[in-house]
Amino acid sequence: MSSIPDRLYIEESDRELYKKIEEAIDLFAKKTRKEQFIFAMAYGFSNKTRIPLKKKNDLFLAKDLKAEDEAIVNAIAICEKGSLEIITDKNFTYSIAEEYAHAGIRLLYEKIESIEFGSFWKDFEKDLFESFNNINFDSQIRYEQNSTSRA
Repeated sequence: MSSIPDRLYIEESDRELYKKIEEAIDLFAKKTRKEQFIFAMAYGFSNKTRIPLKKKNDLFLAKDLKAEDEAIVNAIAICEKGSLEIITDKNFTYSIAEEYAHAGIRLLYEKIESIEFGSFWKDFEKDLFESFNNINFDSQIRYEQNSTSRA
């Protein structure tokens, strides 16, 4: 029987990227390491990029995850595996989260390095707006398809 992990990890070399992003983005610097990790994980997931960790370094304790943090981690694991049962395996769910965060922090750093100073949030806001519009459009299509199939 495997034990429940008590902490979440990042790639050892990513610690420097977290620091560099803090220097470049004021709002990122005002967040805890856990919040930064969740943001990086979500960014990696939204870009469909996951990278396994080679040399782990602990970042924060699992007990510091709030219910909404756990919900995001679980939702990503469910999407990845396609099954609700997977959330009972915290080793798997945390590993998936760590891999998405590893990819996400690298993608964030590349994005920050490739755009002009101060425009990250404008670019990020545009990406969020487009994603939101796509979700609404997809939901509307599904609703309309379900409505016509019942008629």
